[in-house]
Amino acid sequence: MKRQLRNDKLLETVEKIRQRILERFPDAGLAQVAAEIIQITRDAISRAEAISRPNLWIRGGQILLLLIAVAGVVVYTQTRTDQKPLLQTVLEFLDVTKGSAAILAATAIFLFTLETRLKRRRALQAVHELRAMAHLIDMHQLTKDPDQLGHPTEPIIVGGQPMDAEAMGRYLHYCTELLAIVSKVGQLYVQDFPDTAAVAAVDQFENLATGLSNKIWQKLMILGRIRSDAETSPANDPPATTLPALDPDPDRNEMASRQSQDALPGVRESGLVPRRD
Repeated sequence: MKRQLRNDKLLETVEKIRQRILERFPDAGLAQVAAEIIQITRDAISRAEAISRPNLWIRGGQILLLLIAVAGVVVYTQTRTDQKPLLQTVLEFLDVTKGSAAILAATAIFLFTLETRLKRRRALQAVHELRAMAHLIDMHQLTKDPDQLGHPTEPIIVGGQPMDAEAMGRYLHYCTELLAIVSKVGQLYVQDFPDTAAVAAVDQFENLATGLSNKIWQKLMILGRIRSDAETSPANDPPATTLPALDPDPDRNEMASRQSQDALPGVRESGLVPRRD
């Protein structure tokens, strides 16, 4: 099994995330960001395939240069009348054509590195676009501040829309999922092009996306604490039984006790209290 990201599964995942955002927040700008990420993912798939393919024009130039060098050696050996070993003949050919050999060598080095440099530039440009998209996702979560919530079930107006603690938590979760997607899109550019500079740029971008996601998770932890505090608040406890307050004057308390005892026989005769004879 090839241990690489599957393009179709990555595209399917981001489409599902966009559909969930539309169902929960149909009027939010985050849905438009998710639609843009879908298009970026499609472009990244085609770009990554183009980067992994060899450049036929450059490869043709390399082959042509090699044929020119071989043809020069063959022509030089055939024009020599003396019979010398092939290696010695090649060395003499290089000694005679010092200037031409230097030009051919420089051209060969240029062509061999040109393809890598072109692919590296395309990969770095694509990662730069992903970095801008990650900051755009972070901008959408900046106004979602859990400290603004008075009570988890009481909505507040955020970005022109009412949002309670549950809705805010779901919105922030969607932001973390989109950040995870764009970081995986960056991996597409280097999984078939293991260039050192390109891999380092992708790693730096993943660290950026992870840092932005960690800030969002701090807000989610605050939301969880607000919910737990609301569940354990005294407002949710059953009301305590209140006892009648005693009069601070002891004489009044003793008088009230005697009056109640004097009225007790009449209450018993009425049948409200059974006798204990």
